[in-house]
Amino acid sequence: MGRRGRIRRYYERRLLTRRQHFAVLDWADAASQQARFQVLADNVPLAGKSLLDVGCGLGDLWAFLKSRSIPTAYLGVDLVEKMAASAARLHPDGEFLCADVFADHAFDQRRFDVVFASGAFNLDLGNNMEFLPVALERLLSLAREFLVFNLLHQRAPRKYEHCAYYDPGQVLSLLEPMPCQARLIDDYLPNDFTVICRK
Repeated sequence: MGRRGRIRRYYERRLLTRRQHFAVLDWADAASQQARFQVLADNVPLAGKSLLDVGCGLGDLWAFLKSRSIPTAYLGVDLVEKMAASAARLHPDGEFLCADVFADHAFDQRRFDVVFASGAFNLDLGNNMEFLPVALERLLSLAREFLVFNLLHQRAPRKYEHCAYYDPGQVLSLLEPMPCQARLIDDYLPNDFTVICRK
């Protein structure tokens, strides 16, 4: 089973349970999910910008932005059709689409001021470090100003077999040849870090 099939199978099963949003997406709790969103809001000018939310899940970033009155031209994209459909149902005022931005040619001509990927690389697919530079190049090509993404930190005190953990230094080295200036933020959660890439 390929990347897309494994991701769909994993998250579709979680959607069938009566979990809260953060738990469907496999975050530890709502506060940690909000902390990741807050890093984005605190470090990137979002007001009036177009924003692509890659792996949007149930649309929680859209809800976060609205709760803080941050106006954006938001598009949430998720590989899992049932996830994108649930997000659209929960947030009828948002724009959500089922697509694979890494393979869907419909995105070839589209650009967004900010591209955000929260948790999109957390599931261990067996080749995460091989796929990550390819994925980051693609996401950078979609961003006019910023690419922001978070990953699980290798220093996490508790690790799960189904998750992928990353060395921030190694991730920054992957970005060195790419057309951006990368900044690491790793002081908001013990098991997480964010990279902000400014073009």
